[in-house]
Amino acid sequence: MPSSADALIVSAPASSANLGPGFDTLAVALDLSNAVVVTQRPGPLEVRVVGEGEGELPEDGTNLVCEAIAEGLGDLDGLSIECRNRIPLGRGLGSSAAAVCAGLVAANALGRLRWSPDEILARAAQLEGHADNAAACLTGGLVAVTPGPQVRVLGPPEDLAFVVAVPSVRVSTDDARGALPDGVPLPVVATTLSRAVGLTLALADGRLEDLPPLLADDVHEPSRQTLVPGIGEMRALSGEGGCLGVTISGSGPSALLWCRVEDADELAVRATAALEQAGIDSEVKVRRPSATGVRARWGGSEASRLAKAVG
Repeated sequence: MPSSADALIVSAPASSANLGPGFDTLAVALDLSNAVVVTQRPGPLEVRVVGEGEGELPEDGTNLVCEAIAEGLGDLDGLSIECRNRIPLGRGLGSSAAAVCAGLVAANALGRLRWSPDEILARAAQLEGHADNAAACLTGGLVAVTPGPQVRVLGPPEDLAFVVAVPSVRVSTDDARGALPDGVPLPVVATTLSRAVGLTLALADGRLEDLPPLLADDVHEPSRQTLVPGIGEMRALSGEGGCLGVTISGSGPSALLWCRVEDADELAVRATAALEQAGIDSEVKVRRPSATGVRARWGGSEASRLAKAVG
């Protein structure tokens, strides 16, 4: 058992779910991570949040990371927990999944619980209400979630990149869920399912040239696009300058512009210009799929320096 001077350092990546037609079943981990640093010391629970959500997220046992850790440990007194957040909140980039997954993995390590990966995913899905973001966060890569939940990892194509447009506004998952239609015509469902299957196979085989017609969705995106500032401007870039297609990231309001690595920087410039011309306050970044999911390791006297390097 590590001494009280040791720190447990857990990093958890951002994620984008749905990927167009794969509603609640497809997701990808992104190369942007939060870090949670847990140390053991006498006294009541101590929580600190730095970075995204600083001064906003709770610094007590109601913090989502703490709630996830409590799933395994119960009483959190004797712990000092620092959340070093880089994933934007409420932007459809899996910030809550990262918090939940980091907390569960921390609990597994601190309590020597021996939860299997499937057990951690099931607990994460229960806390999250769905498994797609959590699956990508835990395993890394592109994932397909099947009943159970079970996760199937697809090796992300080496030349796949995303230009991510992150608006300054936020959208809650509950509001985005509330925007969904009560029903969808069967022909629309059938077409969307065929795209999702085709997208999964194309990604598994690394055939990026097949993606443009497969990224369209008619089930959830039409109802959510009003929640995504600049989605029209972003979709206008599809088929030009290497943009393979545009999908809403999770429940929004961020958008993913799919492209090859060689086209990413130029596409980011064009996306930024289009958003600025439309007067939309948005941050545009190039992101790659992360082949690595949640990572945890112990650090001793070097814990503080190592924690800053995570992610």
